[in-house]
Amino acid sequence: MKSDGSGTLLRINVDPRVELLSLIFRLAGNSEYNQARVESYAEDAETQFGTFRDHPVVALATKLRNTQGVSYDACMGMAVHLTDPRDLQFRTPLVPWPESLDRRWTVKSGSNFLAAARQFVKHTGFNDFMAKHRALYQTTESRLKELLDQQAHLEWFRDFFGEKPNAAFTVIPGMLNGGSCYGAHFRSAGGQEELFCMLGVWQTDSEGLPEFTSGMVGTVVHEFGHSYANPLIDRHWDELRAPAQILYKPVAQKMRSQAYGEPAIMLRESLVRACGVRYTRQYEGTKAASEAIRREKSRGFLWSQELSDLLGDYEAHRDRYPTLEAFAPRLVAFFHDYAKHFAATQAQQSGKQPKAVSVTPANGATDVSPGLTEIRVTFDRPMQDHSWSLCGDPSHCPKGDGSPHYDAARTTWIAPVKLEPHRTYEFSLNSASFDSFRSEEGVALKPVAVTFTTGGQWLRRGHPASARPLKEIFRTAKAAAVG
Repeated sequence: MKSDGSGTLLRINVDPRVELLSLIFRLAGNSEYNQARVESYAEDAETQFGTFRDHPVVALATKLRNTQGVSYDACMGMAVHLTDPRDLQFRTPLVPWPESLDRRWTVKSGSNFLAAARQFVKHTGFNDFMAKHRALYQTTESRLKELLDQQAHLEWFRDFFGEKPNAAFTVIPGMLNGGSCYGAHFRSAGGQEELFCMLGVWQTDSEGLPEFTSGMVGTVVHEFGHSYANPLIDRHWDELRAPAQILYKPVAQKMRSQAYGEPAIMLRESLVRACGVRYTRQYEGTKAASEAIRREKSRGFLWSQELSDLLGDYEAHRDRYPTLEAFAPRLVAFFHDYAKHFAATQAQQSGKQPKAVSVTPANGATDVSPGLTEIRVTFDRPMQDHSWSLCGDPSHCPKGDGSPHYDAARTTWIAPVKLEPHRTYEFSLNSASFDSFRSEEGVALKPVAVTFTTGGQWLRRGHPASARPLKEIFRTAKAAAVG
């Protein structure tokens, strides 16, 4: 990532504080810290630390998760408030409470956790583990630096938000975090801002080493954006609480499936994602921005287009709004207005929602012939071509026997399959997290659960001995259509 012209540069480094807290909460069983993709590294961590699952700090981490919800970004936010694990102290007093530290922690729980973590470092040889993997860390850092130097734009943050002009930016590869990424920030006693993107390492090359591709730049922008958007939402939360609660209720299931369990988190994500759309529009063009909006709406952020357009007005009138904070009254007014009309808008959208008028074999059917070669779903209107979501446990889904497709009218979806006798199949058309079955107008199908059971044996000569799960074929098709 480039300098912004004021001497501020991006730092990229594997951080022992992040590795330590990721490791502790991994041992505590947090699912978000059990997604490691660098297999050799995960195996080394298990070999050295696996026998310490009964350590007091692990027990405390489990208790904090179960009683105070300490998980996800609360763990990473704590990491950047600590000194190096060689002495592991708080970088700033906890009284008064640091604005940048998540309130799922308390003075007592944070102090107790830190005391136990110091013992964990001593008992487990954690610092030796970090030293032993320095070569891997250097490879990871250099590969990520190459990508960001070439494709990312640090200067956008200063230009767009108009705040934190001397902030230090750091991207920290999370070696144990897989696909989980986080944004965090720290403010020193002297007022210096440090902004962090904890970028999970979720892709490796043929040698099992971390690999970083262009699609990850947007994630870096997103996570840094939290350091700007979260404080803005929090400062105006008293004004935003009522509309946020109205907007949250209809999309709660979809939000919770993404670990956004509260209206405030939804609003922070809404603003970060809309800002990300503006970044995409500036550097990748209007088509890429439109695609980004479609993805955000599919994740439940139904107001993404309108919020992005509002931010476009902010960009066009920076003489009146030198910072996004100065624009905050317009953002507050937007969410109030959107919430006021949200029910009517949803009702209107419901009238445009496609419906599955028939499924073959019939939903709930028993004694379906295992010789059936196609699943067919007929809709009440034309659908978006090359776009569908068949969801469910792959072990319960039919095996694909070719590429799914729509008929010429795009009202019937046809999925070639290979069925087995005496099997019950279960899947859904769309789900809370995946909704690529959409009408020609872009309105998503409400999830439809499908189940049927086959009868006796059916033999077909010359049929392939193996077939891919239909879900796998769906993923291939979806990636080609919307990736």
